[in-house]
Amino acid sequence: MNLANTAKQNTAIQQSWHGRSALRSKQKGMSFLGVFFIVGVFVFLGIVAFKVVPNYFEYMTVSKIADDVANNKDLMRSNKSKIYGYIDQAYRTNNLWDLKSKETIQLTKDGSRGYKVQVNYEKRTNLFSNIDVVTAFDKEAGTP
Repeated sequence: MNLANTAKQNTAIQQSWHGRSALRSKQKGMSFLGVFFIVGVFVFLGIVAFKVVPNYFEYMTVSKIADDVANNKDLMRSNKSKIYGYIDQAYRTNNLWDLKSKETIQLTKDGSRGYKVQVNYEKRTNLFSNIDVVTAFDKEAGTP
């Protein structure tokens, strides 16, 4: 009887073991760690986008101001200080308080137009404690 009980117990253990492996082979989907990793990647990308996208909107505004200046023939024939004053006023009108025209736009003498307008600056944004994202912008205004 002892031998018979042991055989029945072994059979029951094998059946339950086979039942578990059958369940595992039928399970589908990701594990908790897989889902956690995917969510972490999306959160990281969201934080980067949240920090970097405003820099590009700011650049589009600076680029539009530079194009307006480059296409204004009367302004291009005046002196540099008047042009930079016009750009600074346009920055204030567009709520670009932390930008200065002389740090973002370079004017070089051009015989035919008066000045060549070049947008050239970098924007540094803190991503995490000591990790910064640097976005560099460079464009000649008045050209497509």
